[in-house]
Amino acid sequence: MFKKVLSIGLLSAFMASMPLQTLAYSYEDTDVEHLQTTKNAKIDLVKITPGGNVIQKENNLVVNFAQNFNSKYYKTGDYVQFVFDNDLKTTEGTLLIPCNSSLIAKITCIEPPKWFSRNAKVFMEFTHILLPDGTNIPVCVELANKKKYLQEGAKETAGKIAAYTIAIGGVGSGLGAAIGVAAGHTITGLIIGGSIGGGVGLVTGVVSPGLHYKAKKGEKVMLELQDNLKLPVK
Repeated sequence: MFKKVLSIGLLSAFMASMPLQTLAYSYEDTDVEHLQTTKNAKIDLVKITPGGNVIQKENNLVVNFAQNFNSKYYKTGDYVQFVFDNDLKTTEGTLLIPCNSSLIAKITCIEPPKWFSRNAKVFMEFTHILLPDGTNIPVCVELANKKKYLQEGAKETAGKIAAYTIAIGGVGSGLGAAIGVAAGHTITGLIIGGSIGGGVGLVTGVVSPGLHYKAKKGEKVMLELQDNLKLPVK
């Protein structure tokens, strides 16, 4: 009994004499790497383990539309394919997701365009990543924007309104010219007609239905992981 107590005491004394950093060994230099990501990402940490690499939640992923997309021709329940156009690696060189892997999303809701230039909204649930070798990996990820849905922006909306303004403005100029000719004042008619037509076009563009959401093949989409993503070692 005395020998056992003595052994425990010696072991405790030995451990107490060891430097704190030796006891609390850190793996930071050996199993944590950093994702090649965007400057707006909240974190860039990736856990490297023999059993699989883990991209930590709140990292960003960038994918591309695999085909042209137009919300006019899609409905709730349809699937949309995105692709990784390049290998996703850590800055230290570890391959995480190979090029030509797919990210599959299911459309959960499409709100069509509404009057007063309110554009369509496309809501998606991103379900899984499909690697080129057929490996299927569940994923929990959302759009990395505040709205959490896809929608045409202010630039496209302004373009639509401008198109209405120009088109109807031209009609107004023609009508004004006709009135002006009848009154013997062609130039005045053009000016009046242009002003009236442009104003009508502006109002028409504003109150008309908004735009469907469109994206070209290859267009980028930014995503944010909502949970850790574990990937097989490649």
